[in-house]
Order: sequence, then C-alpha cells, then structure tokens
Amino acid sequence: MSEARSSGLGLRVSRRQTVRLLGRLGLGAGGAAALAGCDSTEGVGNVAAPTDERTEATPAGSQVSAAEGSRGKSEAASTRTEQPAVRESVLIGFSTDSVHGPRGAAMQWGLRRFAEIRPEIYVKLEPTENLQTRFVADSLPHVALVHQHDFLSFRGDGAFTEVTDLLEQMHVENDDYYFLPDTHTFNDLDHSFPTPQTPSGPQYGMPFEFEISGFVGNTSLAEESGVYFPISIDSWTWDDWTEWDARMTDADADTYGTWARQDYQYQYLPQMYSNGLKKPFDDGLTKTMFDQPEALEAWEYLINKIFLHRTSPRADQVKTISGDYQDPFSAGKIGIWPSGRVYSTGFALPFIKDRFRWTLLPAVVAARGGPPGHGAHAEPNLITRSASRDGLEEPSLALAVYLASEDFQIRVGIERGHMPVHKAALRVPESRDPPPEGMKWLKIYADRPDNRGLFPFSSWRDWWIRHQEVGKAGWDGRQAPAEALAACQAWGVEMLSKYEGPAPFVREPVYP
Repeated sequence: MSEARSSGLGLRVSRRQTVRLLGRLGLGAGGAAALAGCDSTEGVGNVAAPTDERTEATPAGSQVSAAEGSRGKSEAASTRTEQPAVRESVLIGFSTDSVHGPRGAAMQWGLRRFAEIRPEIYVKLEPTENLQTRFVADSLPHVALVHQHDFLSFRGDGAFTEVTDLLEQMHVENDDYYFLPDTHTFNDLDHSFPTPQTPSGPQYGMPFEFEISGFVGNTSLAEESGVYFPISIDSWTWDDWTEWDARMTDADADTYGTWARQDYQYQYLPQMYSNGLKKPFDDGLTKTMFDQPEALEAWEYLINKIFLHRTSPRADQVKTISGDYQDPFSAGKIGIWPSGRVYSTGFALPFIKDRFRWTLLPAVVAARGGPPGHGAHAEPNLITRSASRDGLEEPSLALAVYLASEDFQIRVGIERGHMPVHKAALRVPESRDPPPEGMKWLKIYADRPDNRGLFPFSSWRDWWIRHQEVGKAGWDGRQAPAEALAACQAWGVEMLSKYEGPAPFVREPVYP
C-alpha cells in the first residue's frame, strides 16, 4: 500500500496539489504527444503553440443541459449504491496529454465532475513525455493514456492490469463504444478485414479518444471559385476533385485547391483503401502491399496534385502560406483538405473564427469506385501494473470508465478536441451542431464497417519511421512517385522478412 494512501496528512496535501493542478489544466506545459506512429501535425500536435483558448461555442461557464446533468447524477447515484457506504480516500496517478486547447477544456470539466461522483478519489496529473522511460523502469502512474504500439510492446511484460471481471461487475456495456482491436483489449494482433466491430478478448482499460480521417472544405473559397461542394454520399469523384482543384487554385494569391501531404494515416492510406487496398500488410506479416496497383494509383493521384497539376502547395511553401495561423487551411488558403482535422475541429475554431465558412464533406469516390475506406485510431486509458501493486484497481478503473462514459464524452463532443468514443455521445445535437458545417459526416464516417486501424505489431513504429523516410523522396519531388513507393515496398519486404514477433490473427484470408 502506498504511503500517500495510508497517511491522512499526505492525502490532504495531495488534494491541495490536485486542486492546483486542476486549476492549471490546459494552461501549464503538458505532454502534447501526438500518435507516435502518425504525422504529429494532426490532433494535439496540429497547433503551432499550445493554447488554452476555448471555442466560441463553448464559453468558460457553459455546462451540459439539465437533462444531461440529471443523467450524470443518476449514474453517480447508481454507482454509489454498488460501492461501500464509507470509502477510504485514495490518490491515483493519471497520465494524459489532454491538457491544452479543447482537449484540456474537456478534461478540466470532466475531472471536476468525477470529483463530485467519487469525492474520495484524488487524481494527480502526471506528464506523458517520459512514459517510455517509465515503462522500462516499471514506474507508471495508475492510469495512462497509451498508444497502441506501446500497449502491444509492453503488455507481454505485464505492464498493464487486466480488468475484464471488474468491468463486468461495473456493468460496463462495451458495445456502447467505437472499437478497434488491440487497443484496450488484446486480440492476438487481429489483422482481419473487415475489422471486427464487437469488443472481445481480455480488457486492460477503457477507450477514450477516437480518431478518423475525412475531408474538410473551405466553403467560402469554393463558392468564390464557382465550386459547390457535394452534400450526399457518392456525389463526387477523383475527376471532380481534380477539376475543382484547378478552379480554386490561384498561385499568385497563394490559394490552392488541395493540401496534399505525406500523411500516412489520414491522407494516402485512406485513398488507397477507397481505391481497393484492403490493408497495408499481408496476412503473415512478411511484406507490405504497396506493390498493388490500387495503392500506386492513390499515391500518384495525391502527389500529382503537387508537382504535375500544381494545385497543392509544396512542403517548403506551407509555413509561409500558413502565416500566423496553425496551417494553410486555417489560414483560408486551401479549398479541400483530406485529413484528421475532421475529428479535432475544436483546434481550428479559435483560428478560423468567422473569417470563412467551412464544412466537413462526404468521402470522395476513388478511381476504382470502391466504398470509402477511412483510417481510424483509438487511444485508451489503460490500468497499469502500478494500480494492481498498490491495490487501486477499482478507483483507477472508475476514472477510466467515467472518462469513457456518455456524460464525459458528450463534453468531448462539445469541445471537439477529438471524436467522442461513446456512440451515444456522437448522436447528441451538441456533437454535430456547427461550426463547422456538415458535422453529420463525422458520425457517418465512424459508423462505416470498413474503417481500418493501423494493423499494428510490436515493432510497427520502427517499420513506420523508415517507411516515411523512404517515401519522402516522392513527396518532396526528389523521386518519381512510382519509384518512391517501390522503395517503400522494398523496405517493407526487407524489415518484415526478418520479423520474429507474433504472427497476426486473420479471421479469413485477405492477402495470403
């Protein structure tokens, strides 16, 4: 048992420290770690500098509706009836990067609400920057926001506590949440396609943050250029996109139809998927699948916008075009941006304000006419070995369960730092009201059965870092697109031919 848990004086000091931390949440220096395997300019990393500015749609004193508040109190009352009448005060450590901007605003609100529900649990916020070191040193906080590849890398070493039975006692309904395998549940490296939609396997925490690809568009720039964005499913194609790009591009004014960029998860993989690629690896994890024609067509289509059609800025132009804004889209200089901005619109709202109208768009129909294939990712709050060692599994899990709950995830939908992982929270009007327009498309993206995660494995990050380095030659114009992708394929074969980790599970053959 920890000293803080057994000492009343220690707990009083910790409580004062926690109150101060809550007051600073979103203001102090925090861990703004983006998905370690994906472009850090999406999500939290998409801001040029940390900001605690709240969106205009969410003033500092705003609360959920009375009905939502009643629901939260009802859930709290239900929780109390299932717990002992008198609880011992405890202190739990919690590591998260949700400390800035709209994510920090939601977390501040949520920790205050959790303190009302479980006042005996004191939450101490801890930084995320040194999590890798703490994995190795076995000194993790009790609850930690963990990336998928770290979960797979350290689960076998016992870094996380299985809480499957405890969740059943808490009557958590896993089907209430958007799900990707091998994030908070272990599914034997499930590389099946379509991706399973139903949670299964031993569980080590709760989902928290969902991320997905899609399209945002500058409605004002489009209409000024004679382009009227589509409003229905399957209503525009790659050919339409090329034509609209040309209309919206004015190099003299530094405006471009599209921002094409080397974005693995949110740009070129989704277009490969939409064009027919099922997944980036073969079933046995012995090679990558970038030698497929549907992959090359999507890769070339995007890069050609930069160097052939010149309807996208080059990478070396982006900083200048962005000016005082976080990116060229927020600066009003881009017509269509395929990206992860769709799930984190709250980061753009303080920059765009009412300078121009913008919207989410339906997914484009690729050359081969397949259904849209979105890139998705989920980050969970996992219960670590420290919680088990200190006898704090239940209070630690209670925090993770609350942060995944409809009550808190509705607040996520209001602040829009990421997509609500709770399905019901994405259905409420607050999660879909403008700005921006077209927020209904976020739920349509999320509900599609052919969304795809990262198909991870323990050394996935090592593969990805080199893959990006090799492919960059195509995105900066040093190499023809086909040559660059062929080099990416060669690297995948080289690395995976030496892979000695666990073989993936595949429900039915995809790429035998």
